[in-house]
Amino acid sequence: MAVVGTLITGMGLAAGVGTAQADEPVTLDVWQSNSSGTQDVQAQSDVTLGSVSDGAINVRVDDSLEYQPYLGVGASFSDSSASLLMDLKTSNPTRYDELMTRVFSTTEGEGMAMWRVPMGASDFTEAATHWTNADTQGPSGDPLANFGLTDHDTDHIIPVIQDALAINPDLKIIASPWTAPAWMKTNNSLLCNTNSQDSELLPAYYDAWADYFVRWIDAYQAEGVPIWAITPQNEPKYCPETYTGMSWSETQMLDWVNNDLYPALQQANLDPKILGFDHNFTYSSFAEAMVAGTTSTVMDGLAWHCYDNNADPAFMTKLRNMDPSRIVVETECSSNTLPTDIIRFSTAEMALESFQNYAQGAILWNLALDSTGGPHNGGCVGCVPVATVETNEGVTDWELHPNLSSLAQISRFVKPGAVRIDSTVDAHGIVTAAFANPDESEVLVATNVTENPVTFNVRWNRHGSFSYTLPSRSVVTFVGDVPAAAPLNASPTAGKTYRIVSRASGKPIGVCAGATNDGACLFQWSDDGDADQRWTLADAGNGYLNLVNVGSGKAMDVPGGTTTDGTQLQQWSISGSGNWNQQWSIQHVGDGWYTIVNRTSGDAVDVASGSVTDGASIQQWTPVSGNTNQQFRFIPYN
Repeated sequence: MAVVGTLITGMGLAAGVGTAQADEPVTLDVWQSNSSGTQDVQAQSDVTLGSVSDGAINVRVDDSLEYQPYLGVGASFSDSSASLLMDLKTSNPTRYDELMTRVFSTTEGEGMAMWRVPMGASDFTEAATHWTNADTQGPSGDPLANFGLTDHDTDHIIPVIQDALAINPDLKIIASPWTAPAWMKTNNSLLCNTNSQDSELLPAYYDAWADYFVRWIDAYQAEGVPIWAITPQNEPKYCPETYTGMSWSETQMLDWVNNDLYPALQQANLDPKILGFDHNFTYSSFAEAMVAGTTSTVMDGLAWHCYDNNADPAFMTKLRNMDPSRIVVETECSSNTLPTDIIRFSTAEMALESFQNYAQGAILWNLALDSTGGPHNGGCVGCVPVATVETNEGVTDWELHPNLSSLAQISRFVKPGAVRIDSTVDAHGIVTAAFANPDESEVLVATNVTENPVTFNVRWNRHGSFSYTLPSRSVVTFVGDVPAAAPLNASPTAGKTYRIVSRASGKPIGVCAGATNDGACLFQWSDDGDADQRWTLADAGNGYLNLVNVGSGKAMDVPGGTTTDGTQLQQWSISGSGNWNQQWSIQHVGDGWYTIVNRTSGDAVDVASGSVTDGASIQQWTPVSGNTNQQFRFIPYN
């Protein structure tokens, strides 16, 4: 059953002023929720760090390794969501205030700070027909003469956002269009695919469409709604038949962004961040073209969605590693507490994996829907919200959806100004992300994505450990002050142990199935905390190193000393410094990335086809300068 929405008070967070001293016992607050919605975020018994230890399933936290800033989590102010919330405000203002406080307040609620708003109608509109802000074309000299805010904007979308900003004025709002006005498009329709043809923006209206962005941003900001970022197009490679959309090629998008959108914003003295792509992390060619074809001054970063069962958030890391100056944000996911037919992640898993892959924010789709998943006009059937708003017997009220608890496990405890710190990505179904807050408290969030309870061991900052059992599909947050981890040398050094992480995927090299036998293959796999993903370097003489697997004690090896490109590497027993098949030259290629070249073959360690997929072969290939498939970072372990 659903839990009736309540306001959070007296949360009892750890004060965390400064880090604990190394000789003091470290106790962590624990908060947990479940997937059914029957348990909201509730305090559990504290845990205390004992001596450093390992278990069968291991999660590490290491604050000596810092990554991207944390901006927040949230959802979207769709027309459907805003209309339901305005109905709630009109008929039941007390409960409306409670919901808004619960979602947005940083002191009495969850402090959700990252939000998205459609520029016009999406599939989630309460209207019988789709709409934009300029459905009637103006004269040739001013085709946008009829641009203006609609009743949808002024009656409920903007008022709800204004109420949210009154609670938390620091919201970061991303605006995204689904379609240009029909008269700007090749099919003269707000729908994308008509008569089995995908519609596009007519080149004659490239400048007018850029001016539409300027006018829309100006109109919203005049109403007190600051726009932090925009995306040029929602899902440019998906062209729906039943709701609004518009198709773009990479070349068209680059032309328009570089030559029309960015100059128009600059001329109007508007400076929202531009986040390209705004589509699924199922492939990277479009996003790669956006990065290669723009400067970071023009396109500040990339936006990503979670849909499709072969989606892998590692694509976000792949693109971030192409240009670390670009922002990464996950901007849409209609995930649930269980995987669905088009989404392989639970909400907690999606958010945590997004943060592990350099996202600075994670945003769900609708803030509010009714119990049928509506209202909507075409598009998603079965999409789920953060809160359910329903009118029964003339009384409008809201109920907690488990998605709210899942996001709250992050946003209630991870504060503005936090940064992600190192933690195990997916320890055999325990998916995590960790953060350091500005007050020096630290947070570990973990979800059990399996169907059974899982007991796992946490080793925190190499200072101490504890064991915890997490029920199936539940989420837990640990918060407290832990003495900082001593910095470790990230340069490959004989006698030290490392995870060897691919630049192309962000995934470490491991031994297939964690095997210990001679001849076992090498592959990449999501960081799972196991010993087969750790390698100790040994001096082999003459500037070469052996790479010895911690799990098996065997060395990285080229089978038979072959020179054939595409040969999958293996592990093999080593005696002394081994033979030349087991000796490697590790060369720095800049910015902390290294190539690993075999002494016998002269070939480089390579991720097959630059894949981000778990299980992709680790092979040898002729060295190619600048090839990120052949570049790795040595992440120190101890």
